[in-house]
Amino acid sequence: MDTISILIPTYKRPELIIEALHSCLEQDYPSYEIIIGDDSPDDLTKIAVQALQAKHKQPITYIHNKPSLGQVDNVNMLIDRASGSKLMLLHDDDLLVTGALKNLSSCFEKDSSISVAYGKQYIISNEGVIDEKGTKEFNRDFYRTSDYEGCRLTSLEAGLVQQFPNNAFLIDAQLAKQIRYKQVGDACDYDFGLRISQTGKKLFFLDCYTAKYRLSNVSVSLSQRNNAALTAYLMASTLSIPPKSIPIRDKWLKDRAGVAIGNALANEDIKSAFSIYFSRHHLSQAITLGGIKRLSLIILLAFKSLATKHG
Repeated sequence: MDTISILIPTYKRPELIIEALHSCLEQDYPSYEIIIGDDSPDDLTKIAVQALQAKHKQPITYIHNKPSLGQVDNVNMLIDRASGSKLMLLHDDDLLVTGALKNLSSCFEKDSSISVAYGKQYIISNEGVIDEKGTKEFNRDFYRTSDYEGCRLTSLEAGLVQQFPNNAFLIDAQLAKQIRYKQVGDACDYDFGLRISQTGKKLFFLDCYTAKYRLSNVSVSLSQRNNAALTAYLMASTLSIPPKSIPIRDKWLKDRAGVAIGNALANEDIKSAFSIYFSRHHLSQAITLGGIKRLSLIILLAFKSLATKHG
């Protein structure tokens, strides 16, 4: 049986990481370790983790990065420190569903050619309440339904359209150590999944819930300010792919165009917002209420930029 290393990078979220840790400690898998990489400038997370360590026999390795490493280097440090043959990256504000390690590990036991396995995610509020409607839409939008169980999408397609999630996936350790994280704006999670998918290794979707993805006020605010959605969109739109995968990419680009434009506007990237707005993937949305609103915001931002330059 494989030993699994659960890797949790964290920054100034002592309460939430304790929730994440409890979800790990409730797993019924017999062989796993937990490694935390803490970029916090204070000791609040350290104190909280130490209190939990004193109550449990399960190995929890805590590493306080001084100075802080930043997201990419923190994740890579955790990957390097992992001793398991399988790795799982877990964000500090998300949770594992009971049985997640056992269920995902069983995929590898049934098919030794698999390199990555992942399941469905619940959408939860900051308080941990499941959003039933949001959960259904979220998994449908990212091809995590019974119709796509197994390897129905090619590996490249799974990474491209984000069926491969940004965390709570189980991956072969050697593959993760080979690919590693890279600094690609704020889209390092998407970039990692995309580069994994480009290796051609087998990615397996398990049609059961394995994680809870938290949409807190802080995470929503950060997603609006960073450039992850825009960067991922531009990466996907310029990627060279086989002709048979073009339709699924076109659908993803069409579905994500409005989000990418909003992200470009939040970052005052007028050129990208304008380019995506008038692209063929957004054309059908241009005369909708949302499309008209986006155009108005682009024009307002352009006038603001001109006024600043000549003011």
